[in-house]
Amino acid sequence: MTIISHFEKLDLFVTFTCNPKWPEIARALLPYQTATNKPDLIVHVFHQKLQELLKDLYDKHYFSKIIAYVYIIEFQKRDLPHAHILLILVSENKIRSIMHYDTIVSTEILNSTTHSLIYETVFSIMMHDPCDVINLKALCIKDDLC
Repeated sequence: MTIISHFEKLDLFVTFTCNPKWPEIARALLPYQTATNKPDLIVHVFHQKLQELLKDLYDKHYFSKIIAYVYIIEFQKRDLPHAHILLILVSENKIRSIMHYDTIVSTEILNSTTHSLIYETVFSIMMHDPCDVINLKALCIKDDLC
């Protein structure tokens, strides 16, 4: 809150999540191991990739010039780290319209036939399992609600 009160309002909230299927992790595992067997490796690779992302955001101005940022790293239930990054852009590059947001943030589920690798990756790592009446055994269900 102090950073926001000193600068200006928050512009972007970025979440960066460790992918246990990153090649750097997969190459280092023995055939019988999973990523959770090597927490030191997971953290090391995640840290390297996070530093590259921060360099892209802050030094290379991927979205725009940034006047301030802060991030925190948390660990998920599956022992995978993820970062929450708050970005404050310079005044002249503030996002002021929905159309401007749409140039930065979007989502699309690609065709499973023409983009099978991307589709598999998104569904195996990023997508929430079906829940509600579709799947009452989903991990998010508590008292019959997601």
